[in-house]
Amino acid sequence: MQTAGNNTCEFPLNVTDATGTEITLDEQPDRITTTNPSAAQTLWEIGAQDRVVGVTEFAGYLNGTDSKTNVSAEFGVSVEKVVATDPDLVLAPNASTDQVADLRAQNLTVYHFPAATDIDDIAAKTERTGRLVGSCETAAEVNTEMNQTVEDVESQTAELDRLDTLYPLGGGFVAADSTFTNEIMKIAGTTNVAASEANGYPQLSDEVILKTDPEIILVTDTEGAILDREPYASTTAGAEDNYVVMNTNYLNQPAPRSVIESTKTLAAAVEDLQANKTEETVNSSDTCGLPLTVTDATGTEITIDEQPDRITTTNPSAAQTLWELGAQNRVVGVTEFAGYLNGTASKTNVSAEFGVSVEKVVATNPDLVLAPNASAGQVADLRAQNLTVYHFPAATDVGDIAAKTERTGRLVGNCETAAEVNTEMNQTVENVENQTADFDRPDALYPLGGGYVAADNTFINEIMQIGGTTNVAASEADGYPQLSDEVILQTNPELIVVTDSEASILERQPYASTNAGENGNYVVLNNNYLNQPAPRSVIESTKTLANGVEELQSEDAKDDRSRTDESSGSSSDDDDRNEEDEQDEVVDANKTAVDTNETAVDTNETAVDENETAVDENETAVDENETAVDTNETAVDTNETAVDTNETAVDENETVVNGNQTATDTSSKESTTSAEPNDTSNQEGNETETSNDVVNQETEQDGGPSNTTDDGTESEVPGFGIVVTVLVILGFAYLSPQR
Repeated sequence: MQTAGNNTCEFPLNVTDATGTEITLDEQPDRITTTNPSAAQTLWEIGAQDRVVGVTEFAGYLNGTDSKTNVSAEFGVSVEKVVATDPDLVLAPNASTDQVADLRAQNLTVYHFPAATDIDDIAAKTERTGRLVGSCETAAEVNTEMNQTVEDVESQTAELDRLDTLYPLGGGFVAADSTFTNEIMKIAGTTNVAASEANGYPQLSDEVILKTDPEIILVTDTEGAILDREPYASTTAGAEDNYVVMNTNYLNQPAPRSVIESTKTLAAAVEDLQANKTEETVNSSDTCGLPLTVTDATGTEITIDEQPDRITTTNPSAAQTLWELGAQNRVVGVTEFAGYLNGTASKTNVSAEFGVSVEKVVATNPDLVLAPNASAGQVADLRAQNLTVYHFPAATDVGDIAAKTERTGRLVGNCETAAEVNTEMNQTVENVENQTADFDRPDALYPLGGGYVAADNTFINEIMQIGGTTNVAASEADGYPQLSDEVILQTNPELIVVTDSEASILERQPYASTNAGENGNYVVLNNNYLNQPAPRSVIESTKTLANGVEELQSEDAKDDRSRTDESSGSSSDDDDRNEEDEQDEVVDANKTAVDTNETAVDTNETAVDENETAVDENETAVDENETAVDTNETAVDTNETAVDTNETAVDENETVVNGNQTATDTSSKESTTSAEPNDTSNQEGNETETSNDVVNQETEQDGGPSNTTDDGTESEVPGFGIVVTVLVILGFAYLSPQR
């Protein structure tokens, strides 16, 4: 017989559980049922999920639980349902002793864990779970990751002021001392004000809550609605609207992944909050007082004497940000690729064949010109006309976008709204990262056409990371490099990100021969959001991609169960598709258009595919805006997109490789951004209460560079016109033999 401390995971095994009962396992259990979600989460972490046959309903967030038996009852678990799973082993963390006795009365082997209230308890529970199911080595690795995260987070928060924090459960009940939640709060750099009042989950009076006066409230809803109700509204947290959104599954389930994700999320939020407070102390920007003097990305000092009433933007990301801040009524000039925003029809279009027209900008008589990621030379031309121009640097991550949004709010006098927008964006990022934490991160690629792709140090790469994927191009280069067919085949993405609903690029080589192409795996994103580094872009793109990945993995799991029976049919389908690829003149025409007009960085089509999808604020009518790339007939495509089930009106034009009918009649329009891979792909590629029973959660719920283009109408690449001309000539030379 092996002892409990033996790490060899050999069987038979004798151990004693929290009830003092000796448990004997003669061999590794192949059918495991759990009576609490924390046990399920731990089994998933150590890779034993395939042997789980029964879970409770609150484990439903784990991938694959839809194929497991739900053993929940109105209160606790149903003994009959547990028995029906025919388990070799039942894991019952923190379940009542009476319930364990009921299960054992059915001749079931039940191991009962004690309540876990700190990291050591969780580590011991993880180690014991690994020993019971024969996954000792993996359990040790999981504990190592958890302990390292705790060490890192404690180092991160060591120099921070520990803010008074409270986690209300509803009805006055709170998480107090000697709880898993209290442990999370301490590790992440806060002081739980309820810890000095009681242990466990007590009910505090309104007077006591007001007396503790927390500076931060932990919530599990994105709106933080509890801060609008008394007594919480009258606390410092309520008055300053300070709350941190936590993932309810992680915050209430004492298991390793819960520790890892909850401590990181809370620590990052506390760090951001204190940084913002420090900045407000040093800089009176929160008051939006004027006059204002700031220095922009060119090192030029900009002075604004009073709030600007006439604002012109030279890039669509700036326009999107102003719309988000509620300043659109003061915007007088926009570029054509901001046309998807409501109300731009009444604004002056300041676009030129390349970049913006200085004359058109001057004609708008602006008090302020916002030029995100525009070339320094163009900014100089605008300033030569005595215009006040603020030039933003390129934004390649969420931190950059938050800074850009805050500065835009400061410049136009909308500081408070800018802060709210950033809060929404940051909370969305946290929520999406929590949503995708347990995903298998699929290898993904965003091709722009002609072999060009979005790689590392780009806004799109940031979206792909947050959305739960691994950008295979990130290991190849920075920016928007051109990869050979061989390299693309070598990276072999499992998922292709596209902006056209047909994902026609998967029918062409080399993409058709990748894992994504062979399995038809793609996610459709809104081109305006994917290619414009602004807050709404982050919010919508990350949510859409994460939902698409989640749906794809769910479908993959179903496909795996039926693939054996369908393999021959699938092969035949692939052969048919290959024959269509060889004979389809439309595909051939697309290839020609890509080779002739749409270089890897000519992503105007995505910038001007003005269709607003269901993720684009639910506007589902086909945009009548003129596109910058062709005169293709725009059809209303009501197919469900890969990222949701909303029927959306989408433009069937191919966005990156959308060359049908445009190779000849729109070449001048298309070529306006045919050399913009430096910073983002397209336009911006430019910028390319709970009730009192919540207290029972611990038992059931377990307690680049300056030459980047920005709106698809300009290029800051030196010698751009020459490059376009050569590309067009070579394209037509190629076109003839193709036809």
